[in-house]
Amino acid sequence: MSMLFSNDGSRGRVPAGAAAFFALGLIISALFSADTLSAGAQSDLRAVKITDDPAATDLDLFSGEKPAKGKFLVASRALSDPRFQESVVLLIAYGPEGAAGLIINRPTKVPLAEMLPSVPGMKQRADVIYYGGPVEGSRILMLIRSDKKPEESNRVFADVYFSASKNTLERMIVAHKPEKQFRNYAGSAGWFPGQLDGELLRGDWIVVRADAGSIFEKNPAGIWRELFRRGSAIQVRNCDNPYSETH
Repeated sequence: MSMLFSNDGSRGRVPAGAAAFFALGLIISALFSADTLSAGAQSDLRAVKITDDPAATDLDLFSGEKPAKGKFLVASRALSDPRFQESVVLLIAYGPEGAAGLIINRPTKVPLAEMLPSVPGMKQRADVIYYGGPVEGSRILMLIRSDKKPEESNRVFADVYFSASKNTLERMIVAHKPEKQFRNYAGSAGWFPGQLDGELLRGDWIVVRADAGSIFEKNPAGIWRELFRRGSAIQVRNCDNPYSETH
């Protein structure tokens, strides 16, 4: 079995029968300029045009952190979708064209070497694939922790970068970078315009500031509970003090 850096057109959190659906390729195309990617990587990014443009939801009454790139979405107890229960999603893109993210707390038992047997040096590594979400399950995406911007990557927050480049992955392997410096995800999570805002107002998610430690260092089994408590405490404090500001 092998994983590809390609678009398979899978759908994410999009209701059945919706007129338009979110495609991760559209977000990736917006993240990288044409001169940043190799020709092979550019040909891999096939965008699906969004034809439905619902009005943006007003989040002014939302008491928690506002959604943005570089924030965590922490599943609330009210979220009924089994694919996202007790999940923590790092938003890698958020805007009028939709939103995209990676579930950070779902490691699989599948070795990365099994998914990418052709990459030199993989057989000597013990890295596993993380389940990033139900969109584009055949695409491997990366989060990288680095003091300097890696080639073919886009900054998400602080020293954390996102990449969809196989070349970047190969460079990380050749350089013997430890797992605490990069993680690999199969698939992603995606929302079409206005969908995530509606889920936030419905109480499906709690927005929390992201931190690199939760992604690269902490035990995935305890991340959701820790961030859920942190986000719930922030919401309670903001409700008690309606004049407090969130950033």
